[in-house]
Amino acid sequence: MLINTLSLLFAFTDYLTELQALGIVVAVGLIVDWFTPRPAEYWELRESASLYYYLHASWLGQLALKDAFWPFFVVFNAALVYIDYRIEEGSFTVASWVTVHIILAMPLVYWTGAVWRCSDQTTRKLWSSLARLITLLAWAEFWLRWVILDQYPQIFFNCQQMITQWGDC
Repeated sequence: MLINTLSLLFAFTDYLTELQALGIVVAVGLIVDWFTPRPAEYWELRESASLYYYLHASWLGQLALKDAFWPFFVVFNAALVYIDYRIEEGSFTVASWVTVHIILAMPLVYWTGAVWRCSDQTTRKLWSSLARLITLLAWAEFWLRWVILDQYPQIFFNCQQMITQWGDC
């Protein structure tokens, strides 16, 4: 997450500098930490018997934070790495790249809600704040990818992909 987008924006544009990005992440991290409540003294954990119960319990905030956070984090980043690899190889069109992002948007909404609701199901506030910050960074990843698609497509897509999408290079 943020590996391809930030490195491309830093290297080929003046849209965002390293110091500005660091300042934004630190400021957002401090705000998230400030608004993150202290973990509850006692909570009831649900055992998920099936995928439906897992999704339901995580959405309601009845799972441990690690159980709500890690599965989607791994799948989300694997999907981003895979579509970036396919676009670099030229075996993916720009429209397919955008479609995968649209497909990932709804689970991202679910994941954000689940992580924020399950963040009191841990023993330390640091993990709650960090998990919440990472969900916000996932939204920042989507925003930066939209910026690249809209304003700087030449740094990510090759000429053949751009001709197919926009009609010129």
